[in-house]
Amino acid sequence: MKRLLGCIAAAFIFSLPISLQAEAACDAAKLKEGIQAELDTLEENPVSAFRAIISLAISGVFDCEDEGHSFSDVAGAQPVLGPLAVSEGLHIITLTTEGSARVDGVALEGCGNDLDAVILSFEAGQALRGAANLVKVEGDCVLYLELSRITAPWTLTITRAP
Repeated sequence: MKRLLGCIAAAFIFSLPISLQAEAACDAAKLKEGIQAELDTLEENPVSAFRAIISLAISGVFDCEDEGHSFSDVAGAQPVLGPLAVSEGLHIITLTTEGSARVDGVALEGCGNDLDAVILSFEAGQALRGAANLVKVEGDCVLYLELSRITAPWTLTITRAP
């Protein structure tokens, strides 16, 4: 009986980190509560409160990012998109346009090689139904996307790969 209880206790202890990790999803109410608590301590210790608020905001950016990003604009626009928060894992970057385009990634740090290079490059007519690239993000990171050679209206999306 003791052995069975010990196995159950061990299973619970080893499953606890997994359940806690699953709860790391976006919880806006909890983030708001944490930020408000830090704002309440702002007069007593401003530096510590600001550091805690920044930490909460950064974790919120990565936890709430799973909905993806979507951008669109007109021909001739050569924008720099960002800063964009992208969480660790596989993501699909898709650009849809009738014209030509080029998308270069500029990773600030921790993204890996896939996002610090040319991500998409194609001629007019090649992305009518969308040109896509699967990229591996090695860790939570922040990046910029530079679009160039835009010759027609376009839409760019970043989604987490299933």
